[in-house]
Amino acid sequence: MRWAGAGDRVPLNGPAAAAPSECTHTAVMRSAPHDGPVSVLDRILAILDTVREAHGATTITRIALATGIPKSTVSRLVGDLVRQRYLMRAEDGVVIGLRLFELGVRASTPRRLGLAALPVLAELFNATGEHLNVAVQEGPDMLSVISVRGRLRPVPSRAGVRVPSITTALGKAVLAFTEDESALAGVMTGIDRYRRRPFERELAAIRMEWVAIDRCETFPGVVGVASPVLSPERVPVAAISVAGPVSDMDANRMMPLVRHAALALTHRLASQVA
Repeated sequence: MRWAGAGDRVPLNGPAAAAPSECTHTAVMRSAPHDGPVSVLDRILAILDTVREAHGATTITRIALATGIPKSTVSRLVGDLVRQRYLMRAEDGVVIGLRLFELGVRASTPRRLGLAALPVLAELFNATGEHLNVAVQEGPDMLSVISVRGRLRPVPSRAGVRVPSITTALGKAVLAFTEDESALAGVMTGIDRYRRRPFERELAAIRMEWVAIDRCETFPGVVGVASPVLSPERVPVAAISVAGPVSDMDANRMMPLVRHAALALTHRLASQVA
């Protein structure tokens, strides 16, 4: 058998004649638009986009019509999104949930914190002379985004360093005010049942005082005092802390100073949004 060369003529009814037809058919199939999103992620994003663009409540039927996703699938996925707080049920359907707002706030937090926190930290440092941190929650940890060195040597943490939420004053200040049940569950997974109840009582006390304390739980010989920074909707977006040596740092004296700094930073962030 001889393969057809570039100059050979191939009969139109030969085997090779079908090849262009098959290729053309395949290309048409690949370029044909789908009736709706195919993957689960595509469908979830399409649903969230549709709800966002509604600028208010919308129904399962309207979402199905707008996205081309079967109504039964929309109903199931919306139920999952509601359980995870990405959507909320309203009187007229569903609306964007608090968790999406929290993610949006956290995504812009480091940049906004850099603008708002500097004068607050300068005032707090002048009043304490101690090591200062501003941190945001990242999974089970607190991620330091701004750090000011005080008299502690060596420095317990610096910008870019992660510390566990469950032991640090920074983490406990945020956990006490979070409404994200999945975040709380993830952090508290490692706590045995004997420690869980005292920890829950500690979080309740922090909500009353607006101040959390780490008494050498994270770093030996270091006491930390922290207070949460909240959004106008009372969502914790960060925490601010003072840390010093256990030998001579008065946590009680630091508490009102840190609380005042966190409140000032909360107000400055709110004014940026306004």
